[in-house]
Amino acid sequence: MVLAALVGGMAMYFIAHKAKQAAHMLEKNPALAVTRMLAAANPDVDVVSTDEDKGTITVRDKKTGKTMTMNFADAQKGKVVFEEDGQKVQMEAHGEGDKGSFEVKSSEGSMKFQAGAGSEKLPDWLPAYPGSAPQGAFSMQNPKETTGSFNFVTKDSIEQVMRYYEDALKKAGLKVTSNTMQQDGKTGLGIVTGEDAGGKRKAVVNATASAEAINVGVTFTASR
Repeated sequence: MVLAALVGGMAMYFIAHKAKQAAHMLEKNPALAVTRMLAAANPDVDVVSTDEDKGTITVRDKKTGKTMTMNFADAQKGKVVFEEDGQKVQMEAHGEGDKGSFEVKSSEGSMKFQAGAGSEKLPDWLPAYPGSAPQGAFSMQNPKETTGSFNFVTKDSIEQVMRYYEDALKKAGLKVTSNTMQQDGKTGLGIVTGEDAGGKRKAVVNATASAEAINVGVTFTASR
């Protein structure tokens, strides 16, 4: 949120003719330089300190009085660390293109976004659809539960997708309910929901028809 608030002040910073002052830092650590420029231009943020050698900047929110330290030492490797009130949040980017992923880790848990296929991260009770390549995988873990989602495209019908997940979720011991919506005499939407008796595992499968294929989105939650 702090970084988002800083963006609005970037133009003001350059108008104030401070770009020259940051030129050396921009060459040495572009991520740190940009963040410093944005912070200096934001009226609600004070730049407490900057350490070019360590790649860190500490800013203070004038409204709350809280300080946050951002570490850009490994920014070129896709890693940035935030620290506030003794709590650390680490953000890391891995890979590129359809193999890329973005992960956020903290003491409260972790959250991961994956651009490409992510079937290897699915729980064993929720299989990937045969012949599909799960895309846009997202997962979030905390001490209590794991939540995730993915999507895929298939040439099979909505009914085929629904039957597959109805059978798979029933075999996994979940109670299954299904609903469909008709449009022009054809199934345009299908929803399969599965949940176990204790509410520890839940999955929702949404299949919608498009002109060329069936788009399917799957979300799940599993208590630890």
